[in-house]
Order: sequence, then structure tokens, then C-alpha cells
Amino acid sequence: MYKIGVDIVRISRMEQSIKMDSFLKKVYTEQERSYCKNAQNFAGIFAAKEAYFKALGTGIKFPVTDIEVLHDDLGRPYFKGITNCDVSISHDGDYAISTVILW
Repeated sequence: MYKIGVDIVRISRMEQSIKMDSFLKKVYTEQERSYCKNAQNFAGIFAAKEAYFKALGTGIKFPVTDIEVLHDDLGRPYFKGITNCDVSISHDGDYAISTVILW
């Protein structure tokens, strides 16, 4: 059975959130924080994590850092250690969106 999750994040809202060190450490792993160069990157990873939990049907679960979004050599996102899953992240204007498919 396939399960799909989708989430959209306003990048300007993320610009405010990432100013708080407590938020960064609560939501993003050290490797994710190292990857992100701007609010757009943070918003995309946040959307991917939310979409993953929506696909599971659980709603967001803490600690959110239990799942980690990494990127391969071509920049394609994936969840570390989760093989039954595809994830896509896109950005346009003031929004980042992610779709996750689990099987």
C-alpha cells in the first residue's frame, strides 16, 4: 500500500524561526544545519519532515531530529536509513513544498 504526504512552508516564516537557536536544534540535525545555506533550504527540509509524518498518518512526532534529510551527489533529497520512501522538495517564490511517498 502506498501512502502520500504533502507539506508546504512559507519561507518568510522560516526566516524568523531559524533565528532561534533552540528551534534549529529541536528540528534539524547537525548535518542538516550544515547543508542549509538559507531559509529556503531550511523550509524545504522542514516541509519534507512534515510530509513524512503526514504520510505515516501520525502527525508530527518529536524529536523531529529522529529523521534526517540528506542529499546525494546530484542534490536529490532522501531520508537517512529509510529505504521504502521517495521524497521531493521544491521551492518557488515564498514557498517550499515537499511530497513524500511511502510503500
